Amino acid sequence: MSVADEGQVLDWFERALDRPAAERVSWLSTQAVPDWLRLRVLRLLQAESDLGGFLEQPVLVPEPDGFPQLGERVGPFQLVERIDSGGMGVVYRARRADEAYDQDVALKLIRPLHLGANAGFRAQLIARFENERALLARLGHPNIARILDGGSTASGLPWLAMELVDGLSLVAYCDRHALDIPARLALFRKVCDGVQEAHRHLIVHRDLKPENILVDAAGEPKLLDFGIARLLDAGDEAGAVSVTSLTAMTPAYASPEQVRRQPTTTRSDVYSLGVLLYQLLTGVRPYELAGLSPAEAERTVCDTRPRSLRVATDAAALDDDDRRRRLAGIDGDLERIVARAMHKDIERRYGSSEELARDIQRWLDGRPVLAHPDSAAYRFGKFVRRHRVGSTLAIAALVAIVSAGGIAAWQAHQAAADMRQVNAFLMDVLSMSDPFETGGELTLGQALDGAAERIDEYFPGRPDLSAEVRFGIGYSMLDRHRLPQAEAQLVRALQDHERVFGRDDARTLRALEGVAGLRQDQARIAEAEALFIDGIARSERAGLVADPIHLYLLNNLGMLYMAQDRYAEAGTYLQRAHDAWTAHHDTGEPSADQGNLLSNLAQVAHERKDVARADRLYREAQAIFEVLYPRGSPDLAIAIGNRGLLAEEQGDASGALALYRQSLAMRERVFEGDHPMVAVALTHVARMAAATGDTADALDHALRAVAMADRVHVQPSPRHASAYGTLAEARLAGGDARGAREALTRAYALLARLEAPPPSVATYLARVKASLCAAPGAIASCPEPATAADAP
Repeated sequence: MSVADEGQVLDWFERALDRPAAERVSWLSTQAVPDWLRLRVLRLLQAESDLGGFLEQPVLVPEPDGFPQLGERVGPFQLVERIDSGGMGVVYRARRADEAYDQDVALKLIRPLHLGANAGFRAQLIARFENERALLARLGHPNIARILDGGSTASGLPWLAMELVDGLSLVAYCDRHALDIPARLALFRKVCDGVQEAHRHLIVHRDLKPENILVDAAGEPKLLDFGIARLLDAGDEAGAVSVTSLTAMTPAYASPEQVRRQPTTTRSDVYSLGVLLYQLLTGVRPYELAGLSPAEAERTVCDTRPRSLRVATDAAALDDDDRRRRLAGIDGDLERIVARAMHKDIERRYGSSEELARDIQRWLDGRPVLAHPDSAAYRFGKFVRRHRVGSTLAIAALVAIVSAGGIAAWQAHQAAADMRQVNAFLMDVLSMSDPFETGGELTLGQALDGAAERIDEYFPGRPDLSAEVRFGIGYSMLDRHRLPQAEAQLVRALQDHERVFGRDDARTLRALEGVAGLRQDQARIAEAEALFIDGIARSERAGLVADPIHLYLLNNLGMLYMAQDRYAEAGTYLQRAHDAWTAHHDTGEPSADQGNLLSNLAQVAHERKDVARADRLYREAQAIFEVLYPRGSPDLAIAIGNRGLLAEEQGDASGALALYRQSLAMRERVFEGDHPMVAVALTHVARMAAATGDTADALDHALRAVAMADRVHVQPSPRHASAYGTLAEARLAGGDARGAREALTRAYALLARLEAPPPSVATYLARVKASLCAAPGAIASCPEPATAADAP
């Protein structure tokens, strides 16, 4: 048998050993392997079983020639008992036998079964074992099991004696002691410290998994088993040790580059740490690979996006109290930390285990973490204000900062010196996003956030410039739903605009419209309404009815009224906006403003039950957006989703679900991260999937929706309450009345926090409650609507 054949046999043998002993033979019979390979693996399994009996009764079966037996000495140690076996070696408890001093150690030897391999394969195993011994000798860290001694047996087999760690695996320890999320993270940070120590010595572990991390009685984790580790500076020919074979690694914890047999780096260990962290937090691994062929396992690891932490936790086999504790501790920042550690693109992961540990410490300290969703990195500048006609003009100042073409908008107002000043600001912002300048990767969004704190420094004595820059950055933050940061910039921008340009200047009114939108997102509805009305009055007083800002103020006030179910008032202001557009802005060419206005008017007709008019206007708006944005846009996604609502109300369940899925897919492409628009689309799909009988899909989308809603709605929002109402629907559809009650109770508590809750949301929750109360045997599960005093 060749070395390659022997490696293939041992690969399948190790995979069989990962399964319970009683299932190994039947599992192997279902695998698509050649008969000769299956027979060879069956023989090894039988030998393994016999070997286990031998360890209990050593006189019955002889060990392979030259292999030490229990009771014999290896170097200065006597073998006492076999305590573990892995892919390559067998570990014994051994006791110091030379009377120099009392000491128990973990003594490791090559697995006995492998000694029967051909000479070439045996030589490879011995070389790998000696490599582990050499690597461990370089390391000294409290979270890495120390090497104490080493040598070779009389027959030439290498051995090493390590610190004996009497403890549980990392996951088992956390579960046995019922550690909460902060305690698990604090322990995990120590694991990261041990991995970082190896990385400092240019050693990549390449097989990080719970079984290779034991926690002792003092609660100190110890990193074990460097059997397939490699040196980053090793100059092996043809990359002999630069890739990991499936024979050696554990695929469930391996990085995409490992399962593809590509070169590994320290970031490969970071990925494995991310898998470990995922399992520590949720109770399950991100991927289940049992029974998959190597090709199927590779596709799963490399191409499948794992479920969010909250979704995985909710579906895990945990007791109810444990599940609730974990869900209460998992937030958006933890989701992002794990997502960054497990990013399939190696360049987008944390640069080291130390960076991962530092971000975890930031979370533990209650500070902002560095992990951010991909939306800011990949699609910065493409956020469009939801439900707003004025998105293009509103972000014009920001575009002027980040786009060379946008500078022309400034040239009408500023001298060349002013432009150089703005360009200097732009260049400094761009340099902040350059990892060679900052020592670490920053997204352009992060760089702008940092630059916002230094606007006064950039533009001393020039409030006219600083006000516009501040407005552009503030509106960007509002688009990213970073409301506290947006408030700091937009409120200051409005104050500066009024002081520099006057209360009725178009630039001031643009800033006022931004603050009004902020107040609406903060659920401060009365303030938002007053600002919009004030802005409209100012624009009319200043003769700005032909200016786009007048159109935007009219439209956005109409949208505010529509969100509050005040459709008569909404229709009045939206029609005024449409008349303003027709009189002053209609060029005969398709425009986003026109599409938005038609879509908004369609929503009013929709709510007034004018189905034919609503359907016509939705389709007209969609046609305009498809011309303007062939690759999709938020506005197009909204129009498609609203058509889904119309189809749902007309009883076309399958048509509605198809439109909802189309809208969701487009929103996810546009935003590529957390956003209220994505959360809303998830609830639509969940609700309709439940209605069509696909309860599993409904629950999956509902859980994703509430997880995202929890992350994005830092202020009270009717959409937050609606998301939990949808989760209640999905759980009820799946027969989980108790879970439905919990979700609906949460929905009522969120609704009670609202200053002016829309009647439609209260009506929706009442409908869900009625369904819950009508469920067989579920009368006791009916929650009562919360009051403001009950709100969290």
